Amino acid sequence: MGVVSFTLTQLRVEAVMSRFPPDQRAYFESFPLWVVALWALGVFGGLIGCLLLLLRNRLAVPVLLTSAIGLTLTNLAGLFLLNGIAVMGGSTDLALTALPIVVGALLAYYAHAMRNKGVLR
Repeated sequence: MGVVSFTLTQLRVEAVMSRFPPDQRAYFESFPLWVVALWALGVFGGLIGCLLLLLRNRLAVPVLLTSAIGLTLTNLAGLFLLNGIAVMGGSTDLALTALPIVVGALLAYYAHAMRNKGVLR
């Protein structure tokens, strides 16, 4: 879902962007390059890390950890440096912002645990 959301938002697909309220649309369109890069690192790292996990490859651990860090930094920067807290101020929007961070951290923890058990090669 993260890769699709990232791709559609960055390509500014009108069918998707028109669903955002004007202030949220302006918020997403104003992301500086470094935030977009962290966001890409987070979502594509999550996808690649999950594929590595399915393949039982030990590289899943650093990739998923990098993904979790990228997602955390993206959301913190968006909320506090780019004034996203005012734009995404609803409790539902904030919960949806926190969800990728929690899932990313849990995936990184799971991969770490599986590496320690010898499941990942």
